[in-house]
Amino acid sequence: MLAATAGVVVALALGLVEVNDHVSSRTVRDTAALSTTTTTTTTTERSGSLAVTSPLAVAPGSGFGLPEGSKRAARLAERRASRPARVAAHAAFPAPLTTVTPKAAPTRAAAHRTTHAGTTTSPFIPPIVAKAAPGATPTPLLAPLSAVPTALGATRQSGWSVVSWQAPATGTSAVTGYDVFVGTSPGGEYPLPANGATPVQSTSYTVTRLTNGTTYYFTVRAVTATGLSGPSNEVSVTPTANYSPVGTLSGSVVGMAANPQGTGYWLADAKGQVSEHGGVADYSPAVPLVSDAPIIGIASTPDGLGYWLVASDGGVFSFGDARYFGSPGGKRLNAPIVGLAPTPDGQGYWLVGADGGVFSFGDARYHGSTGALTLNAPIVGMASTSDGLGYWLVASDGGVFSFGDAHFDGSTGSLKLVSPVVGMSVDAAGTGYWLVAGDGGVFSFGSATFQGSTGSMSLNAPVSGIAVDPVTDGYWLSSEDGGVFGFGAPFLGAG
Repeated sequence: MLAATAGVVVALALGLVEVNDHVSSRTVRDTAALSTTTTTTTTTERSGSLAVTSPLAVAPGSGFGLPEGSKRAARLAERRASRPARVAAHAAFPAPLTTVTPKAAPTRAAAHRTTHAGTTTSPFIPPIVAKAAPGATPTPLLAPLSAVPTALGATRQSGWSVVSWQAPATGTSAVTGYDVFVGTSPGGEYPLPANGATPVQSTSYTVTRLTNGTTYYFTVRAVTATGLSGPSNEVSVTPTANYSPVGTLSGSVVGMAANPQGTGYWLADAKGQVSEHGGVADYSPAVPLVSDAPIIGIASTPDGLGYWLVASDGGVFSFGDARYFGSPGGKRLNAPIVGLAPTPDGQGYWLVGADGGVFSFGDARYHGSTGALTLNAPIVGMASTSDGLGYWLVASDGGVFSFGDAHFDGSTGSLKLVSPVVGMSVDAAGTGYWLVAGDGGVFSFGSATFQGSTGSMSLNAPVSGIAVDPVTDGYWLSSEDGGVFGFGAPFLGAG
């Protein structure tokens, strides 16, 4: 026992201790009381094992077995005699490897990490370290901090903005493009770039699908062969509508929802105001809704006696007989929420983000997502199958992704659209769907029948949503100014 202990001491003194570190992943599942969403957090555990490479032998005259005073004298004499050898051995042992953690931005791959499968991926980006050979100088794997663009400004438009910037100073890593990041709070830009997986090749970019009246914040990062630069300075803008509302809603109308009897519908604006038309009831609260982020959609309960509103930060608000089952509101998301789809029995719902990440609540079952895919365009909406055992996601280029028992019947992904797709809806039979574009163009697939569109009309404001009349199998289109256009469905009011 004493020999082994002494061996450890000498091995540590000579630097002959090998520490073997390993990193293991542990998955922690945490189910909220009102939610079936599973939050998966990746943590790391570090453990080490000491391997003694040179145990010490007990030599004659080492002092063992002598009185305590003699032992101390013997050990002192031995240490003095062995000092030259120990110094030489220590000098001959190579210096340990060094690590450097650059305090710079994450790599592009890490920055594009997404949220999916009802799972919130931590926005924390692990540091990039470089190990150097003995005596060498480590080389950072990220672009130098000097290679940072300078944001010049963002134009105020209706529902969109042009962000411009100045290229980084010369003499830094070669810039191959730029990523533009958007958020609705200072310093709160989403990790997923607004431009998607394709870097911007110029020094300006048009960011679309912005809500009028909401302040947006932008930063820009340069893309280089060694990774992303640090963020630029932040610029902000509040888009302003260039049209006048046609009804009682003062904000931009973001969508509509119809009751199952086809006798009425609701319109919702970005402020959370809701107007009712036809045979639907008013469930508006006595106190105006307060949301930290703009409302982006509305969905009716299966019996038409209530509805949910959903905000871009994942906040869910229930009215009438609609029940609250949970939300990712308050969590750091990689991309804004763009849609909500209820289950057929109204006892749950799905939320989808612009990166295709899907969050399940209540009795909604998770069937898959595009969160792990590199998309050509952001997701803008979703719809459920009639039995709740599947759903579709739609991207702004018209690409359609089916999960569970949802059947893929086609898309506009291979077409060059005049205006981006803004939403989708499923026909009464549940075996077909329509896609609608911002100019009111309608594309029908499967058993869904084309009833008409506003694609050839001159609209005062872009189309923002589509709702199906389950009785006639026609549909209504809503525009941002509150206008409503019925095709195979009765007009019941606007604004």
